[in-house]
Amino acid sequence: MKLTRFDDADGYYQRVKSYLLKHEAVHCLLLGISQSLCGNTNDNDSLPYLVLVESDRIIATAIRTPPRKLILSQTSSHQAIESIAKDLASESRSLPGVIAPKSEAQAFVNIWQDLTGKSYELNFAMSVHQLEKLQPITYVSGKLRLATQSDRNLLTGWGQAFEQEALGDKEPKSDINLWFDRHLKNDSLFVWQDDAIVSMAVYGGTTPNGIRINAVYTPPEYRGKGYATACVAKISQQLLERYKYCFLFTNLANPVSNHIYRKIGYLPIGEIGNYSFH
Repeated sequence: MKLTRFDDADGYYQRVKSYLLKHEAVHCLLLGISQSLCGNTNDNDSLPYLVLVESDRIIATAIRTPPRKLILSQTSSHQAIESIAKDLASESRSLPGVIAPKSEAQAFVNIWQDLTGKSYELNFAMSVHQLEKLQPITYVSGKLRLATQSDRNLLTGWGQAFEQEALGDKEPKSDINLWFDRHLKNDSLFVWQDDAIVSMAVYGGTTPNGIRINAVYTPPEYRGKGYATACVAKISQQLLERYKYCFLFTNLANPVSNHIYRKIGYLPIGEIGNYSFH
């Protein structure tokens, strides 16, 4: 068994692409991040951690873009997970957590605790969904439109609220305006406009055959009226004209969002564990 680190994101992506595509939905984060890193230059303090483990073939891979959590691929090899954990521990760098398929995440946090003495907690269990064909729905009043500069104050506030509510991030995002600017530039931030703006969603993280919808947020006073369903359905309809699949993640503890997406046609593909270390 051999572990290989990469300094070159392009070389890394070419090596792992075929392996990740065997389970494209489960690996949509890894595919999206690795593809976005290609062609980028980083200073030494922010170099991504890019690693694969192979025997006679690739059996595991992982990415970490500091200061974020490690994202680990699907693998049937406990030894490969241990190899990655030991390699990371040898750097003596702080690791905030791990995101991986359910069994792989559980294996990694147990190994990391044994190696470092760090305790862990499950922030939330997620389900990754895939859409190939949109189901017909009854649309509520209003329409989908692209966000504009005039929406900045409202939507950056909603972006913060989404991070805190859906992802458990207690501290405000310092780069929320960069997030807004990036999606505004890419025409990938949408709102559902009724009498007022009532819901939002973005897309990004392309894979060879798909793209991921994220940051779906409706403030409490507008929930239960079908706005998020309409917003995601219309965006998905547009994206399926360009991609074979749409992907999204849901919190398994939120039955409402899981019901919404299944109604549109999103099917659960696998469970993902999101852990933090202390």
